[in-house]
Amino acid sequence: MSTIKLFFISTLCFCITNVFAQTVKIDSNYANSYYQQRVEYMRKMPHQKNEIVFLGNSITERGEWAEILSDSPFPILNRGVGGDNSFGILARMDEILAAKPRAIFLMDGINDQFRKLPHETSIYNYKRIIQKIKKESPKTKIYLESALPINEEMTKEPYTKGRNVLVPELNKRLKQLAEEENITFIDICPLFQDEEGKLKKEFTMDGVHLKASAYIDWVNFLKAQKYL
Repeated sequence: MSTIKLFFISTLCFCITNVFAQTVKIDSNYANSYYQQRVEYMRKMPHQKNEIVFLGNSITERGEWAEILSDSPFPILNRGVGGDNSFGILARMDEILAAKPRAIFLMDGINDQFRKLPHETSIYNYKRIIQKIKKESPKTKIYLESALPINEEMTKEPYTKGRNVLVPELNKRLKQLAEEENITFIDICPLFQDEEGKLKKEFTMDGVHLKASAYIDWVNFLKAQKYL
């Protein structure tokens, strides 16, 4: 290989690394006071064997998983944090993996879109999360769930506008990542979206989050597919 080609490749690699480094520095606002107190709470909670962990942002946090799954023979943990994104989830994986959970249902993505993170950055973080699970808790079953769409007709915050169109491409890449990592991808969008790809109004009050009863449909779907 010529010296010129080697120089070009080295320069390209340096630039790519630099882009990710800059992205991490820019997007550090996940670690707000709410995030910190939630993480502190989780660290103080005792772990149990064979935990099933629901991991994600506020959409996960608002689910009454343990109550809906009260018939489960395994402990059910809610590890959702409102406002969290892929950087924040990656940063708290040590606590998640402390007891070598039986299974992890990972569902994130929409906050990355709200913060204008490139899909490449989100997928890169997802991959790091998945590989950390595989390395530190190889017997843990990983379920990667699709990001839910939103309904911009119902949202009020400016940062939500123009974001729903980004969700299908993110989910396409998540499905591809799951195939590459040989883990299970679960597409939950058909449960809650209309024919235009928007979150159905009957399932949400603000265009982003699900009503409490919608989580029953979610769990029933996971059971029907033998994931739970």
